[in-house]
Amino acid sequence: MRRSKLIFLLFYVMFFSFQARSQYSIKLEIKGNKDSVMYMGYYFKNSTYALDTAYNNNGKFIFEKKDKTLDDGLYFFSTKDGKYIEFIVQNNQKFSLKTDEKNWIENMRIKNSKENQLYFEYLKENDKNVKELKKINNQKNSLTDSIYQQKLSFLRSKNDSLKEEFINKNPDHLLSKMFLATKGIKIPNFPTIYKNDSIVDSASMQRERFDYYVHHYFDNIDLKCDGLLHTPKEVFFNQYNNYWEELMKYEIKDSIFSLAQYWIEKTRGTKIMFRFFVHDITERYLKSQYMGHDEVYINMINRYYATGEATWMPPTALDKEVERARLWSNSMLLKTIPDLVCPDSNGVFHNLYSLKSKYKILIFWSYDCGHCIKEVPKIYEFYKKYKDSLDVEVMAVNSGVDVQQWKEKVSFLKLDWLNVNGLIANYDWKDYFDVETTPVVFILDKDNRIVGKKIPADNIEEYIKLYDEGKIKF
Repeated sequence: MRRSKLIFLLFYVMFFSFQARSQYSIKLEIKGNKDSVMYMGYYFKNSTYALDTAYNNNGKFIFEKKDKTLDDGLYFFSTKDGKYIEFIVQNNQKFSLKTDEKNWIENMRIKNSKENQLYFEYLKENDKNVKELKKINNQKNSLTDSIYQQKLSFLRSKNDSLKEEFINKNPDHLLSKMFLATKGIKIPNFPTIYKNDSIVDSASMQRERFDYYVHHYFDNIDLKCDGLLHTPKEVFFNQYNNYWEELMKYEIKDSIFSLAQYWIEKTRGTKIMFRFFVHDITERYLKSQYMGHDEVYINMINRYYATGEATWMPPTALDKEVERARLWSNSMLLKTIPDLVCPDSNGVFHNLYSLKSKYKILIFWSYDCGHCIKEVPKIYEFYKKYKDSLDVEVMAVNSGVDVQQWKEKVSFLKLDWLNVNGLIANYDWKDYFDVETTPVVFILDKDNRIVGKKIPADNIEEYIKLYDEGKIKF
């Protein structure tokens, strides 16, 4: 189902772009550099963005704005040819970097930035390891495999020690936060769980390990450090994205929302990390096509937006999101749909509650909707095949404005089920269910509760069978 997301997208760009507050001034001098232009950029999510441009003046490039400040993070200078070097923005916004074209890192000198002084000292030491690795690889053919692996192992250990030393000496430095963020979570060994028959309950043990993992996933990522938002995707975003897209993919909606709150609470007090988590999670579940995920969106809006915590949103935009969440709550899973009364093609009125089958399929569709014309016949084929064995009835509600075309399309498709004209109804179902596009399909139980939605026609058969067998839980 397509939804308008223009408001959220506009604010996403506005909130996470660099805000006009004060001044930054960063000077770069590269002796012997002949590039006409140099770019300054930053990282965000899984992309890089250009931020500022400076032109060569005898090897000097000046990046400054009198009306803008930079968020903490890892930034970079880049030439047109793609040669680049990264630097740190943390606290101080005014500093100078001076180097030589022969080797940007080795010859780098820093003025007025302790963070970058420490950063480049580390890079210079690490560069020695890089050169050593090249040397080892060049010698590979002349070394036995065991000697080659020993040298690599020694170099890895040396590199790890260099990182650990930096972290221990500079725990608050952004680079230390970056190193820690890339460390994996170690799952402890839990006591063996047995079933009643003394057989090891491997499923329960696996679930216990998973629960530990999802509750400790971000333990090595300092969620109080805003600067991590502006680092390469391998440092923060890939891990963050994997959590919601993969680990949470098959979790029930209540677990997802509970974990969302759990992690959001750990970001409180930050300038932008709290806002990022709240906005990004809300937007993800606004867009999600997985059944039930819309309820995570509803809960996020009610918890953080309707309560006034989303202070970054203008009142008008905020009111629209709260209203959308209110409408979406009408079609939550296990919500009872109010009785719908509409006339058929002969003007005879029928109501949803008069259908006494075990399962009901409520369809809102239009004769001129291309996707409907593909989906509705598939649902009809399912209906013909399983209406008796699965005890299913259908109410198909017309949403098109031309009644004659609706009648002709029903006849053409030979839809021999309950067809009613939704232009005449006992309540405004379009508003109630927030129907903007069609088809919209709900699977109801005998008590008219929603037990399925957002299910493609090809999957309805399997879904109802699984639900009927008790294999689908909410």
